[in-house]
Amino acid sequence: MTTSRRRSGAGALGPLHLDAGPERRELALALRELFQRLEMPLRTYADKEARAASSVSRALSGERPAQEDFVKNLLHDAGEPPRPPLSEEETARVWALFRKDEESRMDPASRIRLLERSRRELEERLRELEGSRAAADTDGTAAELDSLRHRLHQREQELARVEQERDQLARRIGKLLAEAGLRDGRGPVVIRSSSARWYDPEARPGRGWYWPAYADLLARRGWQASRVADLDEATDQVVEKLADPSAAEAYQAKGLVITPVQSGASTHITGTVAKAVDAGYRLVIVLTGPSNALRYQLQRTLDRDLVGRENILRGAGESEDSEYVDDPDWFKADGFLRHGRRPASEGGFDIVRLTTRDNDYAGLRQSLGLGALEFEKRMPQLPLNDPENLHATSVRLMVVKKNKSILSKLVKDLQSIHPPLAEIPTLIIDDGTEWDPGAVNTHRKATGTGKAGLTSVQAVMAELLGLLPRAQYVAYATSPFVGTLMDPAALEDLFPRDFIVSLPRPAGYVGVEDFHDIDSDVPEERRTFANSPEKAHVRNLVLRDKDDDQGERQAMDMFVLTGAVKLYRAARGGATYRHHTMIVHSSDRIIRKRGQAARLRRLWDEGSYDRADGLGRLRELYERDVEPVSCERADGLPVPESFDELAPYVVAAWSRIDSDGNAVVIESGSTHGEHGGYELDFARRHIWKILVCGSRLSHGSTVEGLTVIYQGPRTDSAVGLAGMGRWAGFRIGYRDLMRLYFARVPDDAGGGLFNAFAAIFRDQLSFQEDLVRYAVEVDGRPQLTPAQVPLLLAQHLGAVDPEERRNALFNAELVEIRSPGRWIEPLAHPVDAAAKARNVQQWRPLLDVLAEPRVLSGRSTSLRARTGLVPHARLMHVFSELEGTGPQLRLHLPYLERLGREPGGQWLLIVPQPAGDGSTASVLGFESLPLFRRARRADRGDRFGRITNPSHESAVEAAVGRADGALSLLGAVLLYPIHEGEDGSVKEGEADPSQIVMGVGIYTPEKEEGPLLRFRSVRSP
Repeated sequence: MTTSRRRSGAGALGPLHLDAGPERRELALALRELFQRLEMPLRTYADKEARAASSVSRALSGERPAQEDFVKNLLHDAGEPPRPPLSEEETARVWALFRKDEESRMDPASRIRLLERSRRELEERLRELEGSRAAADTDGTAAELDSLRHRLHQREQELARVEQERDQLARRIGKLLAEAGLRDGRGPVVIRSSSARWYDPEARPGRGWYWPAYADLLARRGWQASRVADLDEATDQVVEKLADPSAAEAYQAKGLVITPVQSGASTHITGTVAKAVDAGYRLVIVLTGPSNALRYQLQRTLDRDLVGRENILRGAGESEDSEYVDDPDWFKADGFLRHGRRPASEGGFDIVRLTTRDNDYAGLRQSLGLGALEFEKRMPQLPLNDPENLHATSVRLMVVKKNKSILSKLVKDLQSIHPPLAEIPTLIIDDGTEWDPGAVNTHRKATGTGKAGLTSVQAVMAELLGLLPRAQYVAYATSPFVGTLMDPAALEDLFPRDFIVSLPRPAGYVGVEDFHDIDSDVPEERRTFANSPEKAHVRNLVLRDKDDDQGERQAMDMFVLTGAVKLYRAARGGATYRHHTMIVHSSDRIIRKRGQAARLRRLWDEGSYDRADGLGRLRELYERDVEPVSCERADGLPVPESFDELAPYVVAAWSRIDSDGNAVVIESGSTHGEHGGYELDFARRHIWKILVCGSRLSHGSTVEGLTVIYQGPRTDSAVGLAGMGRWAGFRIGYRDLMRLYFARVPDDAGGGLFNAFAAIFRDQLSFQEDLVRYAVEVDGRPQLTPAQVPLLLAQHLGAVDPEERRNALFNAELVEIRSPGRWIEPLAHPVDAAAKARNVQQWRPLLDVLAEPRVLSGRSTSLRARTGLVPHARLMHVFSELEGTGPQLRLHLPYLERLGREPGGQWLLIVPQPAGDGSTASVLGFESLPLFRRARRADRGDRFGRITNPSHESAVEAAVGRADGALSLLGAVLLYPIHEGEDGSVKEGEADPSQIVMGVGIYTPEKEEGPLLRFRSVRSP
């Protein structure tokens, strides 16, 4: 190990930092060797480099990652005379260690960018080597030729090495792309029913107008060609499953598009509408949530990116009637779409808006007149849907709040127009499903329209669909757990019977998994800012009581600091930050929101952000929190060397937030400042504010520049849980600055909203991973159709037993699931004490096969456990006799049974051993059985949230993969004895079996073997 003292009495370097990972320690040791060549005191070198001495010290100790310019300058100085020059190998080694450390602290998407850069550098090196090899191939003297042959041999060796390294990089990039959900071909997941193919835009030259214009607009805004191509594919997957608008026979296709929360659903909607109108759909109805802000945002997006200036103006002058003359994007070249002239005059077709930015649908009698819905026909004797008429007819577009009164006006107007409604190809986009948490009338009472089981809004929507036989219904949701799938019998009119499309996580997207250690295999005690998203971004605070304002103070200070870092980055050529926002979740009651706002305004006024005491408080927070996190996660963005470098921007950020004397505002969920609330118009103004919010902001509406979220003991739990999705989105240029504050008082029941949301997200993620597996066709036939998804969803959630509730709507029953290569984890276990004791009795004989503890090693983790081999028949008998595990185990049993068709099959039984002096007890005569603690979830019928440990799973998978073939090993079972008794209930080392749940995880190796699901038909009652 390199000595930790500099020569010539220059003073001692501090020891290597205890928390530095192996990559960081290697780099720090190499940098210390370089620094010792300088024979210079640390402070002197820091002054020479215009850096803080503490910053240099931290880089050399491994406490903070070294910046690239610091390494470059140190390499230069260490090889300057009178010191001996550094060899190419020494320099290359330091840079290799730097890249290794840089890569170790990056998320997959960031590592991809780093590796792509390395690959480009290698490609350039390859070209240089090829050139030098060609130059070496010349005539000359014998000595010269020997020298050239030697150089050529060296070049060949280096060329082979670089080519090998390039190929390794390509493989690593491919793996990381898969981890990040960005692999080529990892497009939308589609569950579909059979349908006739009709959509082929390439076969209809001259008919494409709005999609090419939209794709060109996105390219001019800086979208990469691959990103536009991904959107092209994703929208094709929807449009091709709609009915042919010109078909002689009418058909209503219905589908569901599942998008990651805050991932740009409006972009997908715009692309889908563009392709649909190009294909011939002539009435487009877009439904939004019930707030003005939601309708405003989507209307503006469609006007800007699809309708275009010429269709908006319709011959008016620039400043006459357009509602967008005060919108900055109206005059930008890459803002509102420009067709050049009205499309109809250029051989295309116009889009006529029946709603505007500021005006929802009000009924045509009171506004444009019924003639606005009268579709012109070039050939009156032919139906409107005939191609001769269809492609010469203008599109009617409306963006409408999902409101019974408004939709009823539309129904009434449609009933009054002249063209037969059966001839109008209609597309209905429902972007308001997130507002349907109580969509199903579970009491099955008839509504005013006589439609049993539906809310009033859904009844009107059903009536609308009934009027328009050629209407296609496409719902958008951020979760598969929507009413149409959860209760298809009640929502038959809206059920996505034709297709379900699940869109992948887009590039640059920040999701829930980026803030939570979901299924992390890093032990909790080893988690750092570099390897733990939760440690980097989430702050769990315990307050004295509800009046303690220290949580709000810290979150507010973080908001000011992160705003200062944004300004610092902008000054160094980074992105411009038009918006910087903080959300404080409060209540839906306006009086509660006003009280919260008053409390925050008092804290703001007392913040002293331009005085010594306030700056001292921010310095401590910066050095404790902002700097160490950003050093690990800034992904190459500028990070101030010290708080002193940041201080001028602190005052600038404070001034910008308080520019109008009102740093804290109440959001109104409106574009008109309802109830004295603040108008959140991110298009027309720069917003640097603290927003006090209720649940109205929690669905659909996008908060730009969101950096800090706070919820404390004064937050209504429903508002807090509904607003969790606000974390997600595109955080370009400040992803490392995101902070989520969860404050609670000591007597709270655990302050578990964050974990509750993570559990819900894990359910969604697991289900969508299942959809990926089941979307693969086997022998040309789908394994899963939309009609069968509710059955899969019901067993997945464990809320409904398929045997107790068969799908009466589709007369089907799910009877088997195969999961090779996937863990089977039954989360339902009995609550009844007697049933728990009987399950322990079933497991007890199998415990006798367990040997003394040994270590199972995985790729990056290890597991100390007792293991033994269990014959297949004995294990299957236990599984079949267990009580209370429900369909999550029963549906897998036929598959598990068949694995033992050949005699001699065995299973590896594994009982993890507790670390240190963890709890053990005697159970039914078996000594020293480890006892674990796991929590049940009340929102899932007292199922457990998670039983197995991801790091244990990794070690077990590796052990199964290395197993001797002679063992006939079929798979492995992780067994967790979960103690549910009170602390101290284990008497004299003996645990009561009635207080123990035997939790299991079951793993079988990946094998190619037919469909993964099996359904059977059932007779209708």
